[in-house]
Amino acid sequence: MPSPSPPPFADKRYAFRARRLRQARCVFNNGASTLDVTLRDISPSGARIAGDALIALPPSFELRIYDGVGGFSARKARIVWSKGATVGVEFVD
Repeated sequence: MPSPSPPPFADKRYAFRARRLRQARCVFNNGASTLDVTLRDISPSGARIAGDALIALPPSFELRIYDGVGGFSARKARIVWSKGATVGVEFVD
C-alpha cells in the first residue's frame, strides 16, 4: 500500500493559506515597539507578512490584523522563516 502523499502545497504548510491584503501591526517590547506590515496570506496556523524593516522583528511578537472598520484581532506569533521583505509566522496561542 503506498504511503499517503504530502499536501499539494509547494512548501510544508499544514493548512491552506488564503490570500489576503490587510494592514497589520507587529507589537513587541511589551508594547513599546511596533512595526507596520502588510498581511499577504493567512491560515488557521500562521500567516505571511511583508514590510520594510522586518529584520528588526524579535523571534516572537503579537500580530494585530486590522479589519478595515477600526477593529483588529491579535494573535501571538513566532517567526518560522524569512526571505527578504517577507516573513512567515506561526500562531502560538
